[in-house]
Amino acid sequence: LLVWENSLLGNLELQYIGYTPEEKGKFNYFLNTRNFSDFNALMTFAFGDYAAQTEQMTDSAIIEEILSHLKNIYGSDIPKPVHFLRTKWGQHPYTYGAYSYATNGSTSADFDTLAISVDNKLFFAGEHTSREYRGTVHGAYLSGIREADKIIDG
Repeated sequence: LLVWENSLLGNLELQYIGYTPEEKGKFNYFLNTRNFSDFNALMTFAFGDYAAQTEQMTDSAIIEEILSHLKNIYGSDIPKPVHFLRTKWGQHPYTYGAYSYATNGSTSADFDTLAISVDNKLFFAGEHTSREYRGTVHGAYLSGIREADKIIDG
């Protein structure tokens, strides 16, 4: 997450910005938080093998990489952010960067299968059981509500 004092995009109301870098997974997607918050910030992501590489990089190296992409899109007049925040999910002891995704050959029904309770006594929640919002925090949250409702309804 990169935060600027002033809006980087001016009055543009873009929420999503796509970019095609030379290397796959290298900060190719930006989310403009200004559309739903008071923050002048862009969130971006590293994917796949490059995500693992970024965990070994310094903050300043990552900022420079991201700024080079933004300069390719918007020109060289891009200031450095005043704040920068990142996660290192690949080093987190409880996730190691993992989340579910549908591989070739899988269907949405597979996520429903993972949500089937055992003898109406053991219930499963988590983003991996959410057909609509798999791989997301809100998918995990909503699946918890879904399973709590099943328990309450008996």
